[in-house]
Amino acid sequence: MKSKSQDKPYLKFIAYLQIIGIIFVVLGHSFHEHPDGLFGHTTLVYRMMSSFRMPLFLFVSGFLMVFTMQMRGERALTPGAFFNNKAKRLLIPFVVLSAVTYLPRASLSVMADDVIEISFWRFVRSFVFTEDLVIGYFWFIQANFLLLVVCYALLYWGIRNRLLSRYLYGGLVLIFVGLQFLPLPHIEFWSIWAVLHFGIYFVLGACYCGYSSVLDRYLPWDSISFFVLSVVVWGYCFFLMENTGFAPLCSLAGIMMCISFAKVLEVRGFDFLDHLIGTNYMIFLLSWYANVLCQQVTRHFVELPWWVYSIMSLVAGVYVPVLCYKLLQKHHGHKVARSAAFLLGQSFKAHAR
Repeated sequence: MKSKSQDKPYLKFIAYLQIIGIIFVVLGHSFHEHPDGLFGHTTLVYRMMSSFRMPLFLFVSGFLMVFTMQMRGERALTPGAFFNNKAKRLLIPFVVLSAVTYLPRASLSVMADDVIEISFWRFVRSFVFTEDLVIGYFWFIQANFLLLVVCYALLYWGIRNRLLSRYLYGGLVLIFVGLQFLPLPHIEFWSIWAVLHFGIYFVLGACYCGYSSVLDRYLPWDSISFFVLSVVVWGYCFFLMENTGFAPLCSLAGIMMCISFAKVLEVRGFDFLDHLIGTNYMIFLLSWYANVLCQQVTRHFVELPWWVYSIMSLVAGVYVPVLCYKLLQKHHGHKVARSAAFLLGQSFKAHAR
């Protein structure tokens, strides 16, 4: 068990990873007006950051799940209590935001990329099936919730039955590595497709947390040379493995690159990202609205180069949610701000406290 003095750097290191990840997510959603007709998905920048941004989020989530379990020790939540906790923190904001956005989104379909019909069954499906989500990237909430509750239950059961940790983690890794070699169906229900395809990164994040004290002795994460090397390896893997069956290796190289960058920031005292600590999940939940206003809506009134829309979308997508979070804290008091943040979904940093 780590001491508090040791825990604090871990949380800041993870906070930097969360910020790095969410900035890339918002940037990816800011290519909507690119003239390729595919929202910029064909651009080199988009493809390169997409090789690791969502795997990075799942890696961090798996890390924090184990970190929280280790912090609580014998007082670790039961699987039932953990389920309730994650349902409140993840599913409540998912349901609330999806519900309040459905009618405006359907009514303004003329400004969107697809038409959403207004019907009771279409409304119900928007909470269940990936293809019908009102806010498309909320698939991550569904997949992350499933991975959290299932993996936590397995680890909790194994620990309580005194199974060796290496067997628990090893078993999870083997299961999800094996899934990468199977012809997996694209199951839209509750984003199961994402669980099957991306669960390996969640599990590896859990493993890294469990064995970080050993791994960190051999990997000089905070070395500039190691960071440069990791960038080179990731770039090499990207160009060599993109659109191949070995693409997960590129994603892992990208995650290692981000870990090294986060460690360099932490150890060397670069604090330019500190003002965003704790706001990443608020950005995730609210950035869609800023992205839509700066791109799909604005282009109907003002004709601008596509990259201008992208810059506005990136800045607004990050800082409008941050402003909302700060205003809640400043004008409604700490207790009320925490309650509002709870309803919108608190950051993973808050989960690890």
